[in-house]
Amino acid sequence: MSFLIGADVSSLQAMEDCGAVFYDENGKEDDALNILKNHGINSIRLRLFNDPTLSFDRGDYCNVSNTLPIAKRAKAKGLGIYLDFHYSDFWADWQKQIIPKAWIGKNVDELCDAIYKYTLDSLIEFKNNNAWPDIVQIGNEIGRGLLWDYGTLDNPEYISRFLNAGIDAVKSVTDADYLMPKIMIHIECGAETKQTEDFFRNLNRYGIGNYDYIGLSYYPYWAGPYEKFIENARNAYHVFGKKVIIAETAFPYTDVSNDDTPNVVTGELTRNTMNMDATPENQFLALKKIVDIAKSEECIDGIYYWEPVWYQLKGVGAEKGKGNEWENQALFDNNGHVLKGIKAFN
Repeated sequence: MSFLIGADVSSLQAMEDCGAVFYDENGKEDDALNILKNHGINSIRLRLFNDPTLSFDRGDYCNVSNTLPIAKRAKAKGLGIYLDFHYSDFWADWQKQIIPKAWIGKNVDELCDAIYKYTLDSLIEFKNNNAWPDIVQIGNEIGRGLLWDYGTLDNPEYISRFLNAGIDAVKSVTDADYLMPKIMIHIECGAETKQTEDFFRNLNRYGIGNYDYIGLSYYPYWAGPYEKFIENARNAYHVFGKKVIIAETAFPYTDVSNDDTPNVVTGELTRNTMNMDATPENQFLALKKIVDIAKSEECIDGIYYWEPVWYQLKGVGAEKGKGNEWENQALFDNNGHVLKGIKAFN
């Protein structure tokens, strides 16, 4: 697999359904996937919620049926597919890992069976629709566990069992006509060497090792200096023999919020932590720095930008009925025109 330059475009179907348009550098309207591909993107990341009811206003997006159309389009354009299983009905991350409502009341054995079946059934749908993934991520930002309150850090054995259930499902659906997807375990600890090492050592103790990539979220304004990220990535590769992928990164191009929902990342934050204002030029420079690091390090196999197409549009907020807290980190401005930041991928 060649070096991966990717983007999470999980909001794209909802954006288009609500009227979003995208323009290239010449002001010509085009498919956002074409614009991304023309600037070096070779893979897209798509999140999966089990049974979403809060995901955007005009439909329960990010389930399998609403994700397949984008995956099929991307595959037809020669882009790779990277599926991100959250194992939740809504956002799962380092702050929350909520069991899907259909799985509430199940014991650990039953949860393992549920993970296996859901993963297997989902992948069969992608396979049958000519959208077979190149990477499958088992859980999202699980540095503090998944499926709380079972798979917490107090129960590393349960975490490993849950992950193995997902991994076994991936391996069971593959046949001779399809290459085995690379399997990723993704944590949020981009610049936390000790926390990363402790987490994966615990997994190893409980029999998890049959995966390919360590995924790290690295947002420099939250995680800390580039040097600390490099130290962590090198150490993870050295200790565990797994290549690293930057599963998520971003930087704001403006400090303006276009709705009533405050932006989660502000110019004040980036000034205080990175001495960089939120501008299109600085978005380009910050992203170029991360891309250059990723390409120069033997231990890193790729980088994905988190939600470049998610500019502010009514109906496509972070939660049904709410606004977008991330629009100032898109790679398109609020009229859909591509920004200079995208050139960092070329």
